[in-house]
Amino acid sequence: MAKKEKTKPEKVKAPKAPKQPKAPKGKNKKGAAGANGVPPAGAASIPLANMSPEQMTAAQLEQAIKESNDPSTRLKKLRSPLNVRSCLLNVLLLIVLTLGIVILWCFLVVDKFNFVTIMSDMFTKFGIVDFFKNLGATIAGWFGG
Repeated sequence: MAKKEKTKPEKVKAPKAPKQPKAPKGKNKKGAAGANGVPPAGAASIPLANMSPEQMTAAQLEQAIKESNDPSTRLKKLRSPLNVRSCLLNVLLLIVLTLGIVILWCFLVVDKFNFVTIMSDMFTKFGIVDFFKNLGATIAGWFGG
């Protein structure tokens, strides 16, 4: 008795469609592609390679309008890393450190260190004393003094 050869019919696989980019993850999954990855009926079905520049511009404009109206795709407002408070604090820190270094240097180098004399001399040389004298004279002038 001869054995029958069992031949299985070969399975023919359909060629895979090119993969479409995934929609961005978010709360609302009704983005450019539907739940099954198929674009909605209103979307452009022409491949990008076959589009004219005018059609591509129109499609990009339409996509931008859709994304701007979708609250889940809106960008968060970025906070500026530079703000006035941190800048002023940095300037104040620079001034304090500079004064500290100058006072320390004077303490180490000057033979007879007198803190009051050094500070009054520094304030006079830097013009801080003149600034406050002029400010006081201006304010006194406002009140007829």
